[in-house]
Amino acid sequence: MYRMRVRSIAVLALGGWIAGSALGSGNVRAADRPADQILAFIDAVEIPKFDTSQRGNTAAMTEYLSKRREAMAQRGQLVLELFRGYPDHPKLPLLFSERWQELLRTSTTSLLDPNFTAELDEVMAKAKSPKLKADAAFFKTIVELQTGQGGPEAILKTVEKFIQLAPQDERGAMLLLAIANQLEGSPKQAELFKRVIADYPQSKIAETARVVLRKKESVGKPFDLEFTDAIKGTPISMKDLRGKVVVVDFWATWCGPCLDEMPRMKELYARYHDQGVEFIGVSLDYAKEEGGLDKLKEYVARREIPWPQYYQGKGWESPFSSSWGIEAIPAVFVVGPDGKLVSTDARGQLDTILPELLKKEAPEKGGN
Repeated sequence: MYRMRVRSIAVLALGGWIAGSALGSGNVRAADRPADQILAFIDAVEIPKFDTSQRGNTAAMTEYLSKRREAMAQRGQLVLELFRGYPDHPKLPLLFSERWQELLRTSTTSLLDPNFTAELDEVMAKAKSPKLKADAAFFKTIVELQTGQGGPEAILKTVEKFIQLAPQDERGAMLLLAIANQLEGSPKQAELFKRVIADYPQSKIAETARVVLRKKESVGKPFDLEFTDAIKGTPISMKDLRGKVVVVDFWATWCGPCLDEMPRMKELYARYHDQGVEFIGVSLDYAKEEGGLDKLKEYVARREIPWPQYYQGKGWESPFSSSWGIEAIPAVFVVGPDGKLVSTDARGQLDTILPELLKKEAPEKGGN
């Protein structure tokens, strides 16, 4: 089964926004009621639960969503009333966080109500709690990332506000990485990766930034790999393959998309091998004790795969693939005849990359 460990920022932030949530201030009257009374009303709002036995029933689902929207809008009005009347109430950070997560989780970007951003701006400006201010800045950044409002440079300003409010909060690393991912081709991208690494050195996001930065900075530099072919037992070294274009395919026998693409990989190998192209398989199959090596050998033999296989034997935790940040497979690298890395994102592009590299190499061979 295909496995992908990379999670997008939209997933981390729980999605988009439902329109029609009555965010407007017309019905919210601050300080008309005591805080305890408002909280009692909030607790009394019944959020409907979907009857799973009705799954697949369109009418039942429509009715459920309608009732849930109404309940969440009512609850939202009460949370706003509490905030406007008692902006320093200690329960507000939790109530707003739950509210904003729900609004994001249950919507699509195309239905984003502009009042949501206005609410976040209001909370950022008037909240007494530093945590609540920071949460509002965080969610505003998520909204801006989803809608693309103003582009990466403008969104970065909101991220800076969040970091200023919560400098030790690792969500800042997540937001910086999200902005960096939108700046492909810009010098600013590498700066943000390095900032994540420097400012949040112990976070998982920093480790992600390290491997992504390594990929980008390694293009144009020597690619080193030595191993013993799991199929024939012969030593394989990139040094011995100098002068060849080398395709490095990270894959596994349990990966559905990898197996789906294998016939195409064999076609490319057959077309380009005699022109100076070699393939190497880097297997993410599981430990030998779990049958990983046997499955690799059996599949290679049955499918008549002619290129060598680097069996790491530790699945996702294999040191070589992990050092390159391989969190989704298949993944394909290409190394040029000079032994330097050409691409770490060549999946689906070999038809373009290989002829170009071979064309560049041809005049040099002819000149010799």
